[in-house]
Amino acid sequence: MKPYYEQDGITIYHGDCLDLIGAVDANVVVSDPPYGISHPTNYLTRGRSNLAKCNDYLPVHGDAVAFEPKHLMRFPAILWGANHYADRLAASSGWLVWDKLRGDDLDQSRAELAWSSCHKGVRVFTHRWDGFLRESERGENYHPTQKPVALMTWAISFTEGTILDPYMGSGPVLLAAKLAGRKAIGIEIEELYCEIAAKRLEQRVLFGVDT
Repeated sequence: MKPYYEQDGITIYHGDCLDLIGAVDANVVVSDPPYGISHPTNYLTRGRSNLAKCNDYLPVHGDAVAFEPKHLMRFPAILWGANHYADRLAASSGWLVWDKLRGDDLDQSRAELAWSSCHKGVRVFTHRWDGFLRESERGENYHPTQKPVALMTWAISFTEGTILDPYMGSGPVLLAAKLAGRKAIGIEIEELYCEIAAKRLEQRVLFGVDT
């Protein structure tokens, strides 16, 4: 299995995680998988540029069908968007809440949830992410469901060992791992995002979460 990218303990594989996950050696999964909600990604076409600079993106691969997480359950895991598929996960008291500091009157959620088998209890991270009103990564728009590196830096603090993100997207989990000096593996089915994540890893040796 040849890596798409490999440097400083961070490895990227281009392919379908269902085919590759059995061959990777990791201790924990931290990921933002497709939720199965057919999330529209044509932001520019839909006129969302009236609110902030935006792009049209590829549809999220696999998002048109209900997400089944059982292939991830052999690992301790933190899974974002799990409120959309919680009926297919084991009961857990461990949840992470990301408060985006958005108004409650918007057509998007104010907060996002992650199911966790890595800790007990509910933890809350507040980090503004509201159009152009961002606490970090202003102007960096790579993926339609992009998460901040700051958020993933917080999330991986509840984990130990080598991190696996089987739905890597633009690579925020891997960037967070690099910041923390952790080993991490990313798998991504869209080669475009493999390229973007690799470039982000190369360019942001000293990634500033307030940039």
